[in-house]
Amino acid sequence: MKIVIAFAVSLLTLLISCQPRSVDLLQTEIDGIAQRMVPDKRVGICNFTLVKGKTNEIVLRGESMFPDATTEVLQLLKSKDITVIDSVVILPDTIHIEKNWGVVSLSVANLRTKPAHSAELASQAIMGTPVRILKEADGWLLIQTPDQYISWTNATSVQPMSRLEISNWRNADRIIYMDTYGTISGDSKLSTVVSDLVAGAIVVRKSENKTIAEITLPDGRSGYVSTLNWLNLKQWKDTVQLIPDKLIVTGKQFLGFPYLWGGTSSKGIDCSGFVKTVCFLNGVVLERDASQQVKHGKDIDISSGWDQLQKGDLLYFGSKDPFRATHTGIYIGDSELIHSSGSVRINSFDPKRENYSKHLSSILIGAKRIIGIPSEQGDLPIKLHSWY
Repeated sequence: MKIVIAFAVSLLTLLISCQPRSVDLLQTEIDGIAQRMVPDKRVGICNFTLVKGKTNEIVLRGESMFPDATTEVLQLLKSKDITVIDSVVILPDTIHIEKNWGVVSLSVANLRTKPAHSAELASQAIMGTPVRILKEADGWLLIQTPDQYISWTNATSVQPMSRLEISNWRNADRIIYMDTYGTISGDSKLSTVVSDLVAGAIVVRKSENKTIAEITLPDGRSGYVSTLNWLNLKQWKDTVQLIPDKLIVTGKQFLGFPYLWGGTSSKGIDCSGFVKTVCFLNGVVLERDASQQVKHGKDIDISSGWDQLQKGDLLYFGSKDPFRATHTGIYIGDSELIHSSGSVRINSFDPKRENYSKHLSSILIGAKRIIGIPSEQGDLPIKLHSWY
């Protein structure tokens, strides 16, 4: 999908007394350090620039989520007898931001590639999603979501929290919403509206009777919800399993929902956002984009078609040479897959079927099985994810 975080290592000005060839070689070495630290620019930040100070001193500027990278660059420069002033900002920026954790407080927070409403929609985050706040700029927050994706969101979308506050939130009696859409009411008769809801929303439960629960939103607002379609988060985390038929049932709840580039919610959903959301509602935190998701799981042989596929396998489409996954869906059995393309729909690989897609059949490049396969960072069970 999209490249969310700009990633560059460059020497903007010749600041040191060496030949251009030496500058190029130095840039290449610094670039190699940063690239090794952050091979995927969507999930990490590491950039350095040498600049000339007011009194001709050499200053190393940039941003890095990895202090070791800064240390390595400084050691490299020292080994070449280049003395610099270290002005690299380590992210999260604890100097300018007191609270570096947060929880999404809107039903759906729109996450963008740049700090502007006109910028490309990179992803979305659901109410109750824990995030790391990396830095702030003019009413926008650069955040990292549990799938490690980095993007910008309006500051009003997130409730900032200290380490103690986020710890208290994690230990609170939380519940998770499992229906596709709903509302939070301002009274126990459910006659007024405080906020809307989408699948996967997490709130704190204050009290509950048989039919109504009083809740607290991440930003402190109070409300009431019907107890239908809510589950105790801790119990759900501890017991939920990735089961093929349940995965398919969840996916079919989104049938007909509109495609939205960058969407990961009931309000609009793209192909990888659909797969990611369906997996999350079945207890797995999957990476954001198809090109990331395809790296996880067990490869399934598709050389002879779909006969080796099992329900719940993740399918990837794109180009084989070079290999690049640009679309994804979930195999639901009997030659069919469910995916988001225009809307969430079901297509078939079988030319005899009415819903046959010649196009999808021609660009199928791989299949991965994550059900019954040991998990790793990138397809991690929510019960093992420390942020939750």
